[in-house]
Amino acid sequence: MTAEVEAKAAATASVAWLVVANKPIYPLYVWWFVGSGTAVAWATALSAPLFLAIALSAARRPLAARVALPLVGAADTVFATVLFGPASGTELFFVPCLLLAIAAFSAHEGRWARRLVAVLFVTFVIAHATIGATIGSGFAPWTAVETAHLREINVFAVASLSAFVGWRFSGTGRDA
Repeated sequence: MTAEVEAKAAATASVAWLVVANKPIYPLYVWWFVGSGTAVAWATALSAPLFLAIALSAARRPLAARVALPLVGAADTVFATVLFGPASGTELFFVPCLLLAIAAFSAHEGRWARRLVAVLFVTFVIAHATIGATIGSGFAPWTAVETAHLREINVFAVASLSAFVGWRFSGTGRDA
């Protein structure tokens, strides 16, 4: 395994660990800032074992971990959008998934990155076109004001996670 692949695998693991650490905290954010719907928010923790598996396997199976993280993130994003509805801003988590699909691969692994970006984009388009039309406002009992608070939480979380991905992957390339 090259030093570049090791660095990208380590960066992938650290992003997965960050997500694992935040899964049990997210419902507390919802409770604190929104005031209701925490039971629905706890359902987002169901994906924590998948992120944990990625974090634990990244050193042994770096390619699998680097491919899995944006895909699991996208599935988690779709699940959260179904739970909370599109107005919650959870669809925005596709942004860090796309960043991972690009940053986790080196120049000679461009095929992986392009395929993942295509899969993630098609997934986003399908989810965006269908979730609001079929699910509506999700399963949480939020008012418009509460949904706006949730959207603010998610916008901040997406920006924070995207910044962490950029920071963590900077310097992991060949020329670093």
